[in-house]
Amino acid sequence: MRVEPGQLKTFLLDAGLVNEAQFEKAQKKAEKTNQRISDVLVSEGLITQEELIKLQAYILGIPFVNLEKE
Repeated sequence: MRVEPGQLKTFLLDAGLVNEAQFEKAQKKAEKTNQRISDVLVSEGLITQEELIKLQAYILGIPFVNLEKE
């Protein structure tokens, strides 16, 4: 299972984690550098790794549990 970039974009924008311009800039960088959009969003500091994982889990319908904080 994987989250498609379109799904990720929709949920990121709806959640207010990034705006359209930020996402588009990250998407262009991802295409130029042959990276995943999710990796670029995290490396650019637009979202945290934990936010990304929580969002992916939500989209895929998988419960998220952070074992480091338990």
